Amino acid sequence: MAADTQLRRRVTRLENETESIYELITEIKSTLDDHTQRLDGVDQRFDGVDQRFDGVDQRFDGVDESLRETHRQLQVIETTLTEVVRRLPEPS
Repeated sequence: MAADTQLRRRVTRLENETESIYELITEIKSTLDDHTQRLDGVDQRFDGVDQRFDGVDQRFDGVDESLRETHRQLQVIETTLTEVVRRLPEPS
């Protein structure tokens, strides 16, 4: 009978430990799910930031092209003015 009682205690203890392990695994899974959701949210925010940076890059490309065109136009104006001044008669 003593061995039977010890065996029951050991089985009960193992069942309790098993139940505790399942509870810990459930808590870990819950935490993992929470972290996964939060990381998904962070990924979505980064995707939004990437899209905004793409838009800013496109705007900078447009500004850069506009400045190049303005520079070309200024060169043409400068060349034209130089030619006009060259053709003016000498002051008397």
